[in-house]
Amino acid sequence: MDKRTQILNAAESILAQHGFYAFSMHHLAETAGVAAGTIYRYFENKEALMDALQAFIRKEAANDVFTGWEDSFTVKQKYDLMWNNVFNAVLANPKRLIVIEMLHCVPNINQAKITLLDDIAFKRLIDFYQQGVTTARFLDWQLLALMAVSFDTSINLAKRIIRNELTFDQQQLDQVREASWAIIQNPNFNQQD
Repeated sequence: MDKRTQILNAAESILAQHGFYAFSMHHLAETAGVAAGTIYRYFENKEALMDALQAFIRKEAANDVFTGWEDSFTVKQKYDLMWNNVFNAVLANPKRLIVIEMLHCVPNINQAKITLLDDIAFKRLIDFYQQGVTTARFLDWQLLALMAVSFDTSINLAKRIIRNELTFDQQQLDQVREASWAIIQNPNFNQQD
């Protein structure tokens, strides 16, 4: 692992465990196992580090979402794959979700830089939903509204399992995924996939 990635992984870990206000460059250097000056070779300041961390996490999260993706899959197969991948990624790394939510609240961070719809890492996801709307397969809603009632259900279900509010039940998980798929379907779309 290169030093930049090592620093970013350490920053994510510190934020997940201690929060933004307990975050210091000195603690980061110790956790990453590098000299404090090394951090500044890669990141001009704390704000630049946080910007880079957001981009790093988005790229890592996108890799998780699209693991196993094949362009030849049907629309439904792609949806099921992404939904399951997100669910499993949240269960496997619940601290990442804490950091993602935290980074959306960091002072002095340009929120425009973390807009999902403008992020190249999630272009396939955006294109997936946009194509569904364009072909009239999905309801003609704003993309983030479609995602909230479909794709985001995997995140929310995983969060509840992590918090011990729900127990893992594969059959129920499949039912929730199917319900989330059904909710975005345009009832006037007749083509079978």
